[in-house]
Amino acid sequence: MKIPWHKRISALYKGEQFIAEETIREISRETGKTIDFLKYMTRPIYEKRSVNGINRFKMISLDD
Repeated sequence: MKIPWHKRISALYKGEQFIAEETIREISRETGKTIDFLKYMTRPIYEKRSVNGINRFKMISLDD
């Protein structure tokens, strides 16, 4: 059974720095980033469009 997006645990990094490990809703409340932006960061297109750097955010889904 597939886990709904709002119950999946994800980790947010800024460059190499760990920011949070929670559900997307909890990360949104903690960081002030929108849920839509955080979900967008999990998509492959974000990897293609974003530039690698020390200030780049990266969202990794831990429940897949």
